[in-house]
Amino acid sequence: MLKVAALAFIPIVAVLLGTLAILVTSFPSLTRDFTTGASLIYGGAALCVLLAIPLAWLVARRMLLRREKRLLDAAAGRGA
Repeated sequence: MLKVAALAFIPIVAVLLGTLAILVTSFPSLTRDFTTGASLIYGGAALCVLLAIPLAWLVARRMLLRREKRLLDAAAGRGA
Protein backbone atom coordinates (compact mmCIF):
# COMPACT_ATOMS: atom_id res chain seq x y z
CA MET A 1 0.00 0.00 0.00
CA LEU A 2 2.96 2.29 0.56
CA LYS A 3 3.87 2.20 -3.13
CA VAL A 4 0.36 3.23 -4.18
CA ALA A 5 0.34 5.99 -1.56
CA ALA A 6 3.67 7.26 -2.87
CA LEU A 7 2.23 7.37 -6.39
CA ALA A 8 -0.84 9.26 -5.22
CA PHE A 9 1.20 11.69 -3.11
CA ILE A 10 2.64 13.81 -5.95
CA PRO A 11 -0.66 14.62 -7.72
CA ILE A 12 -2.37 15.36 -4.40
CA VAL A 13 0.39 17.81 -3.44
CA ALA A 14 0.18 19.44 -6.88
CA VAL A 15 -3.57 19.96 -6.62
CA LEU A 16 -3.39 21.29 -3.07
CA LEU A 17 -0.49 23.64 -3.85
CA GLY A 18 -2.15 24.92 -7.01
CA THR A 19 -5.36 25.61 -5.16
CA LEU A 20 -3.48 27.39 -2.40
CA ALA A 21 -1.45 29.46 -4.88
CA ILE A 22 -4.60 30.59 -6.67
CA LEU A 23 -6.19 31.41 -3.32
CA VAL A 24 -3.19 33.45 -2.11
CA THR A 25 -2.74 35.34 -5.39
CA SER A 26 -6.42 36.17 -5.60
CA PHE A 27 -6.01 38.55 -2.66
CA PRO A 28 -3.85 41.46 -3.83
CA SER A 29 -3.37 42.73 -0.29
CA LEU A 30 -1.52 39.51 0.59
CA THR A 31 0.87 39.66 -2.34
CA ARG A 32 1.57 43.40 -2.39
CA ASP A 33 4.62 42.87 -0.20
CA PHE A 34 7.04 40.23 -1.54
CA THR A 35 8.10 38.87 1.85
CA THR A 36 4.52 38.38 2.97
CA GLY A 37 3.48 36.70 -0.25
CA ALA A 38 6.56 34.49 -0.36
CA SER A 39 6.18 33.40 3.24
CA LEU A 40 2.53 32.54 2.63
CA ILE A 41 3.40 30.48 -0.44
CA TYR A 42 6.31 28.69 1.29
CA GLY A 43 4.27 28.06 4.41
CA GLY A 44 1.41 26.84 2.28
CA ALA A 45 3.72 24.47 0.43
CA ALA A 46 4.82 22.93 3.72
CA LEU A 47 1.19 22.69 4.82
CA CYS A 48 0.22 21.03 1.54
CA VAL A 49 2.92 18.39 1.98
CA LEU A 50 1.72 17.66 5.50
CA LEU A 51 -1.92 17.48 4.40
CA ALA A 52 -1.11 15.28 1.41
CA ILE A 53 0.40 12.49 3.51
CA PRO A 54 -2.86 11.32 5.14
CA LEU A 55 -4.84 12.07 1.98
CA ALA A 56 -2.51 9.91 -0.12
CA TRP A 57 -2.85 7.10 2.40
CA LEU A 58 -6.65 7.30 2.23
CA VAL A 59 -6.64 7.39 -1.57
CA ALA A 60 -4.30 4.39 -1.72
CA ARG A 61 -6.45 2.45 0.71
CA ARG A 62 -9.56 3.17 -1.28
CA MET A 63 -7.89 2.24 -4.56
CA LEU A 64 -6.71 -1.08 -3.17
CA LEU A 65 -10.09 -1.86 -1.62
CA ARG A 66 -11.75 -1.39 -5.01
CA ARG A 67 -9.17 -3.67 -6.63
CA GLU A 68 -9.54 -6.37 -3.98
CA LYS A 69 -13.32 -6.28 -4.23
CA ARG A 70 -13.11 -6.68 -8.00
CA LEU A 71 -10.73 -9.63 -7.59
CA LEU A 72 -13.02 -11.28 -5.05
CA ASP A 73 -16.02 -10.82 -7.31
CA ALA A 74 -14.12 -12.34 -10.23
CA ALA A 75 -13.02 -15.31 -8.11
CA ALA A 76 -16.58 -15.88 -6.89
CA GLY A 77 -17.91 -15.86 -10.45
CA ARG A 78 -15.23 -18.25 -11.62
CA GLY A 79 -15.77 -20.72 -8.77
CA ALA A 80 -19.55 -21.01 -9.29
